[in-house]
Amino acid sequence: MKGIPKINRKYLLLFFFLISSTLILSCNGVTPNTNPPTINSFTASSTVITQGGSVTLNWETTGATTVYLKQQCESGVLIDTVGISGYETFSPFETTTYTLTANNNTGTVTATVQVILSITNHTVTFDSQGGSTVSSQTVEEGGLVIKPTAPTKQGYTLRGWYKESGCKSAWEFASDTVTADVTLYAKWTPLYALRDTGPAGGLIFYVKAGGYSDGWMYLEAAPSDQSTSAEWGCFGIWISDADGTAVGTGEQNTIEIEAGCTIAGTAADICANLTIIHGWSGYDDWFLPSKDELNLMYKNLKVADIGDFADGNYWSSSEYFSNVAWSQYFTSGDQYVNFKFLVIRVRAVRAF
Repeated sequence: MKGIPKINRKYLLLFFFLISSTLILSCNGVTPNTNPPTINSFTASSTVITQGGSVTLNWETTGATTVYLKQQCESGVLIDTVGISGYETFSPFETTTYTLTANNNTGTVTATVQVILSITNHTVTFDSQGGSTVSSQTVEEGGLVIKPTAPTKQGYTLRGWYKESGCKSAWEFASDTVTADVTLYAKWTPLYALRDTGPAGGLIFYVKAGGYSDGWMYLEAAPSDQSTSAEWGCFGIWISDADGTAVGTGEQNTIEIEAGCTIAGTAADICANLTIIHGWSGYDDWFLPSKDELNLMYKNLKVADIGDFADGNYWSSSEYFSNVAWSQYFTSGDQYVNFKFLVIRVRAVRAF
């Protein structure tokens, strides 16, 4: 009688093992995964945000055993393991691409979302307040201003940039950030103050309140007298346009005297031909001071007991009449007219 064919015992055991394994997995609720994972959704609460804003990413996957979220931007790449489904909130400081990667034993799938950072730009304007022009800057919201090349202003030195025209609150370039259009104001201080040593080695006795104009801002007295006994000169001769008395007229007076009085060695002639070497430079732009300029020398230098002035008379360049001109007595400060042929002291000044 023919029976059931004999089966190789080894194959029979393998068959029963596979059947048993399947039954055991099924009984425990685990079904082997034979499909790659699926990303059902990967979204951002907003794809465009402003600086300082935040965005929430949401995702949902199926069939994944691990999920990675990658943040990629200009400054680098960060990868974090996250849940199969979930959400995360970020505050990017630049435009960023986020990549979600889902894995299982049969495959990998990805999805991406880009969040664009909308940058707000502001204009920074520089008001040099009388100095040379400084170009404006465009600065991102929250950014720092680049300190510009210092402007120049004749007779002044720049002390810094300020938040208001009155220059009370300094702008700190290392820490102050831009949050709106802004104007910065230059603060200037004079290069010299009263009684400072001037560039020619003399003493500053006047600083023009309105600043640099008409080619000068400061009056500097020579460091010592140029003569103890000089005539004003040209007694009896009217010198046209040499009668200026105000501050700022001494130089023109001297020019007029030199043109109308050719006698050498007069008070004006001594000043006009003076050269003083100080440091590496020579200064030959001296003149005889006007009546009011001479008085400022007295009040701002002699009274302060500086400048080696004598207790005597000094000539001004201000003519009063064809026979007389103004002088000043440096003991009392009195001003009066003297005959042009009298010999008294001379102290030259210069404007710059």
